[in-house]
Amino acid sequence: MKRPHIAWIGALIAVALMTQAFQCGSPEFTGAKVYIQQKNYKEAVRLLEAETQKNPGNEEAWYLLGLTKGKDLDDYVGMNMAFNAALKLSNVHQREIHALRYQKWVDHLNEGVNLLNKAMTDSSQYYDKSIHEFNRAIEAWSDTSLTYRYLGHAYNSKGVADSAITAYTKAWDLGQDKEAYMRAGRLYTQRGLDLKSKFETDNAEKLHIMRGLADIDRGSYKNDVMQALGAPDNVKKGPKNSKKEEWTYAKYNLTLVFEGDRVLTKTMSKPYDAGVDSTAYHNAEKEFSKAIAIFEKIKEVDPKDNQNLSLLLQAYVESNRIVEATAAFKQAVLNEPGNKTNHYILGVLHRTTGDFTDAISEFKEALKIDPAYGDALFDLGATYYNWGVDILKAAQDKGEENVEYKEKFKEALPYLEQVTQIKPDDAQVWETLGTIYARLGQADKAQKALDQADKIRQGK
Repeated sequence: MKRPHIAWIGALIAVALMTQAFQCGSPEFTGAKVYIQQKNYKEAVRLLEAETQKNPGNEEAWYLLGLTKGKDLDDYVGMNMAFNAALKLSNVHQREIHALRYQKWVDHLNEGVNLLNKAMTDSSQYYDKSIHEFNRAIEAWSDTSLTYRYLGHAYNSKGVADSAITAYTKAWDLGQDKEAYMRAGRLYTQRGLDLKSKFETDNAEKLHIMRGLADIDRGSYKNDVMQALGAPDNVKKGPKNSKKEEWTYAKYNLTLVFEGDRVLTKTMSKPYDAGVDSTAYHNAEKEFSKAIAIFEKIKEVDPKDNQNLSLLLQAYVESNRIVEATAAFKQAVLNEPGNKTNHYILGVLHRTTGDFTDAISEFKEALKIDPAYGDALFDLGATYYNWGVDILKAAQDKGEENVEYKEKFKEALPYLEQVTQIKPDDAQVWETLGTIYARLGQADKAQKALDQADKIRQGK
């Protein structure tokens, strides 16, 4: 009675063995292993590819295909495709797969770094070779941000900015590599600076005229007008015994009336079009905006990175986005309240936006940290002076009397006088001080200060 049962079990075992032999011992798979032993890797790959098509569930075939392509044929793209297929089926070879990928990645990365160092100290011909090695490292192991950082360095050193930016951005995407991403931002900023410089060079004479027209206002001196615009087309004298003169600049649609040596009124019949080509300027703004986007992303991740904040500030300032720059740099002050430079920079930004109260507050904070901080002393005095000038101009425009400006000038004096002790050879400081003395009716002090500025400029 037991024999039929035993026979039935034996039949099942035989079927199982036959099935296993079909799955793992196909002619393609067996032949591939033989070719691997014979080091005929191309034929081994041909048979393994046939096996994986025929039997896609054969994890070992996928693993051997990846191993042969990567280790013996240096085909890392094919290696990773096969390894990924194997890992989807099983983790049995996970450790070996990781080890080979890592080994190949390290080998190419190290060789790329060696070649990059050689290029920077020996010959630029090695840049392309180092780039090739870094790309091979990426093929071996594509999800490592470090490789993209070095690839960015190689492209950057070679002068291929677009490729460098792409590599640095990939390093950020993969591992939030701040150093790499900041370099991408710097490249955009430098592009913006180059375009801005091109704009200013190409339009130098036109911009000079426009700035001159903007600077000339009530109270400007004749000599300053001549220096900015040249001789007028026509000069009309005022009534006899009068100190008035009327200068006309037909080209600029400008008429100036002088009372003595100073401008009394300024009239433009219509706006002057200098024909400035602003293409490069607008392109520069686009580059600065790209830099700002990068530095803002880094700021979101690490708001206390003051190096990044400084780069963000520069990009904002260069693109004339001063309000946003001020908001961003407040964080730098919060990060390091004992940093006098941060307080000073924030003070300059506040003054640029016309916020004299906050500017003065920041300059004074800087001076609490360093009472002999010459830049903060000068800019504190200059801020009081600018505030006074604004008050005076607003009153003149309305035809009103307002002596409040004198109080601001008086507040400026002690700081600027202190600067002359720290920077006795700074002509700008003496000129500013002389102007304030003159505004306050202190003629003797004004003359001495202006004479001192002239001596410094003449090298005496």
